[in-house]
Amino acid sequence: MRILFLPFSAPSHYLPMVPLIWAFRAAGHDVRVAAQPSVTAAVVGSGLPLVPVAESYDMAVEVRRNRRLLDGADSDPMAMFRAMTESHTALARAVAADAVPLARDWRPDLVVGDPLMLAAPIVAARARVPLVTQLWGADIMRMFGYPGAGQPVEDWPESLRALHAEYGCEPKPESATATIDACTTRLQVSEIPSRIPMRFVPYNGASVIPPALVSPPRKRRVLVTWGSMLVRREGIGSFPLTDVMDSLADFDVEIVLAVAGRDREFTESLPPAVRVVENIPLNEILPTCHAIVHHGGSGTMMTAACHGVPQVSLTATPDVVAYCDRMAATGAGTNIPVATATPGLVKSAITEALTNEKVRDAANDLRTEMAAQPAPAEVVDRLVRLASSATG
Repeated sequence: MRILFLPFSAPSHYLPMVPLIWAFRAAGHDVRVAAQPSVTAAVVGSGLPLVPVAESYDMAVEVRRNRRLLDGADSDPMAMFRAMTESHTALARAVAADAVPLARDWRPDLVVGDPLMLAAPIVAARARVPLVTQLWGADIMRMFGYPGAGQPVEDWPESLRALHAEYGCEPKPESATATIDACTTRLQVSEIPSRIPMRFVPYNGASVIPPALVSPPRKRRVLVTWGSMLVRREGIGSFPLTDVMDSLADFDVEIVLAVAGRDREFTESLPPAVRVVENIPLNEILPTCHAIVHHGGSGTMMTAACHGVPQVSLTATPDVVAYCDRMAATGAGTNIPVATATPGLVKSAITEALTNEKVRDAANDLRTEMAAQPAPAEVVDRLVRLASSATG
């Protein structure tokens, strides 16, 4: 069987797909990934084949062009999603121009797409095969209203409806036949039609890991990270690093700050005792950590939950606030929106993560729930049956 994967144009959206892709390959199926150049290094680094699409389309330029639509989005999530939809529709046009001919020639049996990749329903419809969407975390698209995730077609941008018409495809409120969801019920923010649960298997990329980071630490270790995109998109002020470091200074802990290599410049004024590591997969560090303080990114939150590590999330945008609130509701940590964060709140949350056994027990319970979901190999079997039934 042939499966075509269409990730969104960011490595952080591709990485959650890798365990399922590997499971397809291990079961003997043929897989191709069609993605933009911004995802090339992540795809090739995962040992998988890439077919480039929309090579001349620059998503960053399109986002800046629509930035005026994002004014006030911090207080209006719907404005943020409207602006996103405009940018993503332009991306869909560029991707469809390459991916539709690819599907016509390669003839996949199934398309698996990121819910933000608005070209995926068109590619699947033109190939006459089912579309399955794979969530990277909580279904915030359905929560805030997004095309293909329950939003009425009449509420879609005219440009997106026109794109479907150009390819002779009928737009549908629910674009996918089924949705793969690695969140547990308690972490998910929305009811998802035709949900296929799947165990979250952390994959954060490949790297050489310093032995000291995988060995048991001499004292409690706390991991701090703002992810790979936040400060480049929102500025270093979007993560209250000073408050975090001041709070941690009151504890006898080893502090590890994980950053993307390009963010090293923001670490120059930190105390010498803080160990700064670059481009290290969090999945390799977290098993030795007592707590994590992070920006609320879905991959970071899910990886920490998978390892049963108590969390403090400091969230800057409405989407991450929404799903980190769900994490906090499980008792496995605390979520503090940056807009309301104070040094006292940050210190209190870190104290809870480091000293409250109820928080640690809740984090372990969440890990158990995540491990109980079906493995990617089991999901492959289900998707193969779905694709086979569609073709008769």
